[in-house]
Amino acid sequence: MTAVTPSEIEANTISATSVLRTLVLCDLVDSTALVERLGDQQAADLFRKHDRLARALVQQYGGKEIDKTDGFLLVFERPIQAVAFALTYQHELAALGTQQNAKLAARIGIHIGDIVVWDNAQDDVDRGAKRTEVEGLVKPVTARLMQLALPGQILLSGVAYDIAHRAQGELGEKLRRVRWRTHGRYRFKGVPDFVPVFEVGEEGVAPLKAPPWSGKAHRETPIWRRPLAVGIELVALVLLVAVPVFYLTRPAPAIAFANRDWVVVGDLKNLTGEKVFDDSLQTAFRVGLEQSRYVNVVPELQVRDALKRMERDPATTKVDRGIGSEIATREGARALILPTVAEIGGRVRITAEVIDPNTQTSVYSDSVDGSGEDSVLPAMDDLLKKMRGRLGESMASIGETSAPLAQATTTNLDALKAFSLGQQALDAAKGAEAMTLYSQAVALDPNFALAYLGLANVTYTIGQRAKAHEYALKATRNLDRLSARERLLAEGYASLFETPAKMREKWALVAKLYPDIMSGQQNLGYALWWFDNNLSGAMEQFHTVAESHHPRRGYSWLALADIQLAMGQVDNARSSFAHAREMGSPQLFLDPINLFLATNDQAGGAAALGKEDTHHFPFFEVEKQLRTAALEVSRGHFEAARTAAVEAQRIADQGKLAASQQRARLIQVASELGGGRRDAASDLDAYVADELRRAQSAISDFDYSSYTHLTLAAQLAMRSGQRALAERILAKIGPTIEASGFFNLGQPYHAAVCELEIERDAKKAVACLEGVRSERAYYQTSVALLRAYGATGESAKALATARWLVDHRSMAAAERLGEFASQAPNLIACDDALLTAAEQEAKAGKVDAARNLAGKLLQSWDADADGALLQRARQLAGDSGVKQKQE
Repeated sequence: MTAVTPSEIEANTISATSVLRTLVLCDLVDSTALVERLGDQQAADLFRKHDRLARALVQQYGGKEIDKTDGFLLVFERPIQAVAFALTYQHELAALGTQQNAKLAARIGIHIGDIVVWDNAQDDVDRGAKRTEVEGLVKPVTARLMQLALPGQILLSGVAYDIAHRAQGELGEKLRRVRWRTHGRYRFKGVPDFVPVFEVGEEGVAPLKAPPWSGKAHRETPIWRRPLAVGIELVALVLLVAVPVFYLTRPAPAIAFANRDWVVVGDLKNLTGEKVFDDSLQTAFRVGLEQSRYVNVVPELQVRDALKRMERDPATTKVDRGIGSEIATREGARALILPTVAEIGGRVRITAEVIDPNTQTSVYSDSVDGSGEDSVLPAMDDLLKKMRGRLGESMASIGETSAPLAQATTTNLDALKAFSLGQQALDAAKGAEAMTLYSQAVALDPNFALAYLGLANVTYTIGQRAKAHEYALKATRNLDRLSARERLLAEGYASLFETPAKMREKWALVAKLYPDIMSGQQNLGYALWWFDNNLSGAMEQFHTVAESHHPRRGYSWLALADIQLAMGQVDNARSSFAHAREMGSPQLFLDPINLFLATNDQAGGAAALGKEDTHHFPFFEVEKQLRTAALEVSRGHFEAARTAAVEAQRIADQGKLAASQQRARLIQVASELGGGRRDAASDLDAYVADELRRAQSAISDFDYSSYTHLTLAAQLAMRSGQRALAERILAKIGPTIEASGFFNLGQPYHAAVCELEIERDAKKAVACLEGVRSERAYYQTSVALLRAYGATGESAKALATARWLVDHRSMAAAERLGEFASQAPNLIACDDALLTAAEQEAKAGKVDAARNLAGKLLQSWDADADGALLQRARQLAGDSGVKQKQE
C-alpha cells in the first residue's frame, strides 16, 4: 500500500473545501492514571515515545494529523489505509507498553463521509490555532465509535467496513491474523440514524466482542428485549394503529445479510427418536444450503477448528445457540442457522431458526410439515427455499441453483447417513474409513453421485488413478443427481483425467461461480503447478486460498512454500512452511525437508526428518526414505543414499505403490551412478526395461509417472555413456508424450532429445536446448545445456550456466516433476555443476576461485563422503593439476 497525502488538505488556503475522507479518532486509555502512577517526568517521556510512534505510522500509511490531545484526530484518503494504520498502531502500542512496563491500550473509531476542511491563517496558527480544521457529521460519529470501543478495540461504521473489507487484500501479511466482526446497529446520541458497528482486529490482541451500551450509545434490539416501559408504549400504539399499518411499518430484520455473506449451520436437533435422521438430515440441510451462490456456509471442518480454539472437544460439543453464536462471531459469519426436526400430531415438522450471533436472538424462523419419511427431503427443499429467500436471495437465483435434495443426494436415508459419516471420517483424515462408508453408501444407492465423488477424491489422492477415474465417470454419468455446484465439481474431477487445458477451464469456472469455497482456486493452482510448471500462475491461486479462512488452506501454504523455494524465495518459503504447520496440514511428500535440501543444511534436515511422524502409512514411509536418500546425496554419501532408496522400494512394493516403487528404483540408480558403482549400468538397463513395460498401461491407468521416470533415465544414460539406451528410451516414449498435451511430460522429453544431439552435432544441440529453455523449463534443461556448452568449447557460457545451476539449488530441491522424481538427480547435478564451474575457473587461470568453489563442496559434504565427485573436488581444491595451472 502506498502512502498518499491528501492534496486538498495540504492546500494553503483559508477557504473551506468539502471532500470525501476517512476520519480516525484514537484515545489512549487511562492516560491520567498513568501520570499518577508513573509521575510527571516518566509519563511525559512515555507520551513522547507514544507520539513519535503514532506520527511515524500516520506518515507510513498516508494519513494527516489534524489534532492531538490524549490521542489523535487523523484523516486518511481511504478506509483501508485507516484500518492498516489502526491495526499496526494497536500492535505497536502493546509492544511499547511491554517495553516500558506500562499497560497501554487505545480506543479507535473509524468513519468515512464528506468533511469540510480548511487551513487556518498563519496569524491564527501563531496565536495557537490548529493548522487544519475539520468539521462535519463524520466527526461526531467517529467520536461516538471511539467512545463506544473497549480498550484495544477498533470500531468502524458500516460504510467504512464495506469499503475497507473489499480492499482487505492490501493488508498483505497482516491479513492472515485479522478478524472482522459485526456488532449490530447502534443509536448514537446526537446522530439521527442507526449506525451499523463493525470491529476489525488481530486475534489475541483485539477484544473481538460487542462493546457495552452506554448513555451515549445503545444497540438496536428486538422489541421483546427492550425495557418494559417501551413494551407498554408499543402495546398502546398497536391499540391505536390498525394491524395492516403495523405490518407495513414494522422494522426490517436485525441482520442486514448481503451477497456472499457467511452462515454457521448448527447441529440439527432430532426430536423424533428416529436415529436415521441424526446425520442424514444434517448433511441434506447443508447440501441444500450450499447450492446457493448467494449464501456461504462455514465448512464443518472450520467449525471443528473453531471448537478446538475454544478448547472444546469437537466430537462431543453440540453446536447449539450459544456455542454456534460464538463460532459465528469468531469466524465472521453474519448468522447462525439452527435446524430442528420433530413429530407433531403424526406429521414430521422441520424448522430452521436464523439467529443473530451478536445477541443470540431469533431474527426469524420457518417451519414446514411432511407426512412420513418419504416426504422429509421434499419438505426440507421447501424450507430451504424460504430460508434462502429470507436471507435476501432472489427467487431467480434459487430456481437456477437448486436441485431437489432427493435428487441431489439420495432418497435412501441410510445411504445418506453412511455418506455423512464418510464426510466426517474424511475431515478427520481417516481415508480408509471414509472409503468404506462411501462404498456402503453407493451399495445402498448405486446412483448416489455425491458418494462417488467422495470415492474419486480419496482414490485420486492415494494414487489409485484408474479407480478414481472409474468413480468420477460414475459421478458424471449421474449429473442429474447432483446440485449445480457439485455438478461443476464433478466435471472438475473428471477433467483431471483429460488435458491440462480442460483442467484449467473447469477449475477456473468453479472459481468464478463459487469463489468462496476455494476448491476452484486450489485445484486450478495444482493444475498450473503440477502439469504446466507455471509457478507464478499457481502462486496467485494458492495465495488466494492461503489468505482465506478455508479449513484446508494448509495445503495451499504447503504448495506455496515449494513454489517459493523453486523460485528462489527461501525466506518466504520458510514462512509458508511454518504457516502450513500451524494449519496442521498433512505433509504430503514430507515437503518441509525440501527447505533443508535447498539451503544445504543436511544436519538440520536429518533432525527434522527424524521428527516426521508417518503414522506407519506406507506412502509416507516411502517418502521418508526418499527424503533420506536426497539428504545423503547432499552429504556426499552415495552408498547411504542407495541404501535408503532400496528400503523405499521395499516398502512401496509391500504397499503395492507401483509409481513410488519405480521412483525409488530411479533414485537408487542415480545414486549408484553418482557413487561410481560398477553395476550401475546394468541396474539402469534393467530399470528401463521394467518401466517400458509399465508404460504400456499408462494411458489406461491414467498414470504417466513411468514417462517422467523414463525421460530422467534417458538423461542418466546419456551422461553415463549409454547413448544407445537413451535413444531406445526416447524412441519408445516419444509418440505418446507428443500426443499427450502435457507440458510436464513434453518439456523434459524435448530437452532430452536435444541433449542426445551433443555427440553428433554439439552446436545443433546448443541451439535446440536454448530453444526449449524458458522460465517454465525444468532444472535438467540447464544441466543438458551445460554439457552442450562444454562440448562446443563455449567456456564463458558454460561457466555462466554452471553458476546458474549452483545458484538455483532451491529449484533443484523443490521442483515438482512427477512426484519430486527429479529431486535426487537434480541435487547430484547441482554439485556436479559446482565442480564444473571450478574447472572452468581453473581453466581460465583463476586458481583461487577454483579452489574456493571446490572447497565449498567439500565443506558441505561429510569427511567420510564417497563417489566420483569427491575425487574431482579434492583435485580442484589443491592437487598438482591446479598447481601446474598456477605455475
